[in-house]
Order: sequence, then C-alpha cells, then structure tokens
Amino acid sequence: MSDPMDLMANIKTKVILVGVGGATCSGKTTLAKHMKDILPNSVIVHQDDFFLPEDMLSTHQGLNTKNWDAPSAIDWPRIRKFLRDVKCIGGIPLDHISYDTSDDGRDVPIDENRADAWKTRFQDLGQRCLVAANTKVIWVLVDGFMLYWDQDVIRQLDVCIFLRVQEHILKERRETRFRVGPQPGVPWIDPEGYWDIICYPEYIVTHKDLFKDGKVETGEPNEGQVKGLLVIEPEAKEKMDMIDIVEVCLEKLTCAVSDLMGH
Repeated sequence: MSDPMDLMANIKTKVILVGVGGATCSGKTTLAKHMKDILPNSVIVHQDDFFLPEDMLSTHQGLNTKNWDAPSAIDWPRIRKFLRDVKCIGGIPLDHISYDTSDDGRDVPIDENRADAWKTRFQDLGQRCLVAANTKVIWVLVDGFMLYWDQDVIRQLDVCIFLRVQEHILKERRETRFRVGPQPGVPWIDPEGYWDIICYPEYIVTHKDLFKDGKVETGEPNEGQVKGLLVIEPEAKEKMDMIDIVEVCLEKLTCAVSDLMGH
C-alpha cells in the first residue's frame, strides 16, 4: 500500500488558462472576478497590465489623442512570456505589478446561494481530481479586451470565452463610467469622439477574424481562429443576469476537469 506522504510528494499540477474576452465594458472583468471568487486555487491576469508606455503609442491625427485600442498598444512579447511563466510556475510571478483595484468589477452582485453551490461543486471536483489523477488544478483567468488577436496567446489558452454585447449598450456603459484608464492610477475619460472614431472601430477590426464572414456583431465563431470559443450574449433574446453568465462559464470549466480524470 502506498504511503500517503509519498503520494503527496508526487502530486502533479495542471494549470488551466481560461480566456475571458470581449469589448471594453462588456462585463469581462466582473465575470472573471466572480469566477475567481468561486474557483479554488485561482488567479486573474489582466491584459490591461500589458499596455506599452504612452509615449510609444500611435497618435490619432484627427483627434490628436493616443490610440489605446489598437493591437500596437499592447506589449505582446511581454504578455506571451508572462502567460508561459504563469503556466510553468502555477501562479503570478512575484515581481508582477497589477494596476487593477480589488473593488473594480464587483459592482454587479450575484446570487450568493448559487455561487456557494458552485464553490462546493468545484471543491469536490478538485478533490476528486487529486484522488483520480493525482493532480492539483490551478485556474488562471486571463481577462482582456483584445485577447483573441494574437495567435501565440490564443494557443496558450485552454478554454476560451467571449462576451458579445450590443454596441449601444457598450457605449452607454463607457460614457457613464468614470474609470481608471490605461495609465496606472490616472482617471480616464474618453476625449470627444474617441468611442465612435477609435474605440469601437478598432474592436470591430481586431475581432473580424474571430467570426465567420467578419461579422463581429452577429456572426458565428470561426473555429479556424479559436477552437471551441464559447460566445455569450447577455443582452440577446432573454436578458441574462451575471450569475447566469457565471454558471454557463463554470459548466464549461467542469468539462476541462472531467477530461483530466478521463471522464
């Protein structure tokens, strides 16, 4: 009979990277934080932590303002390496500085009873995975507004989720939200015209390959770009509460754990 201490010493670690993408103000950070509160052994990586310095960004000549929404605004080599490091060590590197605030994204509450039921379910799944596969699962939630533009980043993600929200809702949220912007600690309000001329058009351009025929707002996912992409439309047909969205995502994650156990 095996010594329990020997089994503990030989426990494997499986890091599962979960992409949570969508346009700015689509609710992806809120979703990621609620999932983190439920999933054991989980951390969040925010793409917003990987902007290049402002002086390296391109300037939109018409508005005379920096373009924070083009692919060139992200330090792609750094985020690619960061995700590889996270997957290797099973956590956030100690020298990483995140500019996220703990309260940001938690202004939309969810049903605590339903959330607690999911916590119990994932704790049980984690324990069963330890017993059946001698493997500890670590969840890394990667939250980003341009998460599915870079193929290297896409390849590193094990589960891919995308929140698709109608443009008028995104615009209304953006215009009414006073937020911490791309520059760490600096409050940001869009310059006049930024949404219509830069932000939303860049979102369409950078996500055309994600959907069939380039139909970002209505098209089916393009399996050739991101395999198995889960697209959630919270405002389509019947409105979904945040807990409904969380549950759809968590149900998909249970499949990832079941695969580890050979189920």
